[in-house]
Amino acid sequence: MPGLRRRFAPRNDASIAYVLLFVSLGINIAQAEPVLPAQQVTATRLPTTPAASTQSVTLLSRADLAALHGLSLSDILRRQAGIVIDRSSASGGYGSLYLRGADPSHTVVLIDGVRQNDPLSSRGSAVDLNTLSIDDIERIEIVRGNASVVNAEAIAGLIHIHTRRGSEGGGFGAVVGADGLLGAHAAWSQAEWRVSASHREDGEGDEGFHRARALNAGWDHVVDEGFSAHASARLSDSDNRGFPDDSGGARLAVLRDLESRRGRSRQLSLRAEWVTTAGGSVQLQAVTSARSSDDDSPGVAPGLRDPFGLPALASRSDYRRDELHADWWIPAGDNWQFTLGLDHQREDGELDSRIDFGAFQLPANFQRVRETTAAFAEARWQREDWSLQSGLRYEHPSDGDDSLHPMLSLQHRLGEGGGQVGASIARSEKRPSFYALGHPLVGNPELAPERSLQRELYYANADDSAWPTRLTLFSARYQDLIDFDAGPPPQLVNRARINADGIEWRSSGLLWRDWRLQLDGSWMRVRDPQGAVELRYRPRLQASAELLLPFSESRQLSLALRHLGARLDSSIPTGDRRLPSATTLDLSLRQSFREVQLVLGLDNAFDTQVDETIGTRVDGRRLRLAIEWSLR
Repeated sequence: MPGLRRRFAPRNDASIAYVLLFVSLGINIAQAEPVLPAQQVTATRLPTTPAASTQSVTLLSRADLAALHGLSLSDILRRQAGIVIDRSSASGGYGSLYLRGADPSHTVVLIDGVRQNDPLSSRGSAVDLNTLSIDDIERIEIVRGNASVVNAEAIAGLIHIHTRRGSEGGGFGAVVGADGLLGAHAAWSQAEWRVSASHREDGEGDEGFHRARALNAGWDHVVDEGFSAHASARLSDSDNRGFPDDSGGARLAVLRDLESRRGRSRQLSLRAEWVTTAGGSVQLQAVTSARSSDDDSPGVAPGLRDPFGLPALASRSDYRRDELHADWWIPAGDNWQFTLGLDHQREDGELDSRIDFGAFQLPANFQRVRETTAAFAEARWQREDWSLQSGLRYEHPSDGDDSLHPMLSLQHRLGEGGGQVGASIARSEKRPSFYALGHPLVGNPELAPERSLQRELYYANADDSAWPTRLTLFSARYQDLIDFDAGPPPQLVNRARINADGIEWRSSGLLWRDWRLQLDGSWMRVRDPQGAVELRYRPRLQASAELLLPFSESRQLSLALRHLGARLDSSIPTGDRRLPSATTLDLSLRQSFREVQLVLGLDNAFDTQVDETIGTRVDGRRLRLAIEWSLR
């Protein structure tokens, strides 16, 4: 590999030397580092916190993300339990997210409340994480489990990214690292206005390249204690180049030309909130968003799995979504809370593509429009140590049958200091994507919605315990999943089923003095109940341990050990292969000097050499240096 990675030979003595260097750097100097208050998170429209939620919720605050400054969104999320990202940003490939073993299209991704999922994608409304620029983040919410009562199509969970709000003043930051890592961002806010911009690129070009840029602006105006208005806007673009899916990657691909994916997006959100005389609130929101992309793939040469390979393909897509939302939160006495809501959205998508078979080109174009009106209601009853919550969503789409999405959960606090237990069950469904319904070659307008049944049972000890711990048992049943039938004729059909069962754990506490250890992980079994197909990218075991060592008020060392279990993959040149498990160690040293914060990171300190997909290595050992300068 060219660049700095060449000097990082995979030798244990060199790796140990780097680790010892980081530890030795963290011994002195003192300067107070600000601590942000705990954030609230809502997986529903009813006010709740991560500890009180029936879903398994991870909240990554600005302080949590500080040690990860310079990493891409896919790099950050793949460090969390229960999440698998198949391709990193440096590879230039499509970064799909598998949450609790579910298909990537079953997880909703939001940026400042605006959905990023694209129904024109051949992956069924999945989000390419490697097209998102997120260098200026306030926090990330990860909700595992069904959240579709108020977030349509989030049948496996959701990822919500909040950009920074900040206090008055400005700031900027930059990051540089091996293998072409380069980034910068700047932010400014004054009174009611804020604006930020970011640029990030990664990869060395010959085997993969990623670039993402974004411009964010916002306005928050408080008229009085009873009324406030908010506006936010975002422009972004991305440029990714990498080897096509299933091609065998940099090591095994026969065709050496890279696939190119360029995207542009814009979004605007207007929101108003009134506080009612009864103590509740009413919110109205209007959102418009649009995305366009140009993709050019060289195809994949014939191989062991497919004697014909994949032809070259060029496509352009344009998609627009307009949304209206209204919800009313109603507290009713000491024991009851309600939420009533209405949603309406209009989606318009067009795909123009050409498939190159050498002797001739075959056009594959389509356009679809869908309007969906929905109403939802939630209720929560609380009395002493018991809490019961229910929710129901009704959807009326213009291109399909009406549907209901019910949810029910029960929580019980086990006396003073005894912790709490909870259980939940939810049913939901997701309509087929525009691509699945409308593609002229493989689309099927008769496709039915994909259906899901989610069940969870959890135990959490007391919030003030020395080691706060949460254990979650989950079970998901997915039916009528859309799969490809080779035919003839080749067509997408409803036939696939997935059963996902597992356990997640999260615990943290003080080891000695102020040394803090955090443990996260999941074990799950994801399978086809008929045993016909083994699913890709579904490891049974994921686990992580992070040790935070604050050597002073201004200096902190973080050591993060992560394990990803063996998993199945497949490529055209090789057929099916099992990727071996991988254990990596990441180090990060943070140092504060008044308004300046430095982060020195060493990712994959032991230079673990395994494939993230067949023929594409995980990112090797890499140094990165980041600076944050706050101007008040």
